[in-house]
Amino acid sequence: MINEGRLLSQHGFAKANSWITLVLSVLLLVGGAVQIAFFLAFGHTANGLHSVVLSALLSIALGVVLILLRRLIRPKQVYQLHENGILVISQLDKKNRFIPFDRISDIYRFRTGKYTRRILNTMMFREENSKTWHRITPNIASSERLIDVIKNEQLMFRGPWALNTLAQGGDILFTCMVNSHCGLKRFIGSNLLTMNEKRIRLSALMLTTDEGKTIPVEDIQFISGGSNSPLIRLLDKHGRILFSVAYTSLSSADLFIALIEHMIQNRIPVRN
Repeated sequence: MINEGRLLSQHGFAKANSWITLVLSVLLLVGGAVQIAFFLAFGHTANGLHSVVLSALLSIALGVVLILLRRLIRPKQVYQLHENGILVISQLDKKNRFIPFDRISDIYRFRTGKYTRRILNTMMFREENSKTWHRITPNIASSERLIDVIKNEQLMFRGPWALNTLAQGGDILFTCMVNSHCGLKRFIGSNLLTMNEKRIRLSALMLTTDEGKTIPVEDIQFISGGSNSPLIRLLDKHGRILFSVAYTSLSSADLFIALIEHMIQNRIPVRN
């Protein structure tokens, strides 16, 4: 039996998004209804009947559009944050699935919308050995806090496991999305995340890619970039770029950075 731990917070549909669209749609519908009532009551004597009718129809149409928009932006999944993991609640079939932090294997962070400050406002994550992706988008209440918790908990749980795997001579697999600059595509369909992926294998001795590029870890002396920079760069002692990848295209990019930084500071002796 899974121990979920104490419930820390709930993250449903953001109230601001919910109430703004609801109130506006109701006001527009009421305004249209009042104009229709005015037309029926004084239509034979009032001037400008065409304007009244047009205004009423436009108001009602906008109200209906806002109601439909509210349903469209409503998240399909909401979340409960527990001490030991995340409870994913599907709004469509009302099915719940608890995902322990130590089972979260892949994380993508990216941005949706035109944000001038280039805020990474969206996360997709999935459980180990699962093809199902779960989205945390800005229309989720306190989404920034939830994203930070998942990122930090993955580092806490997966970090020691990854270091032990490297010390045992194993590989850590990361995936890289090709042409992943378009966050909208990833927001629309999770199946797109399974397409155009390339693998990056990291061992205590080598970093290798699907294109056949091989970089000895001992040649990596510096790393630059992260969530505040579009590119992660691995540099040699002369500052030359050995490897670069976009932060938003790399799965579990923060774990990748943490492992590289650890290996730069403390080379990992491989045990047979």
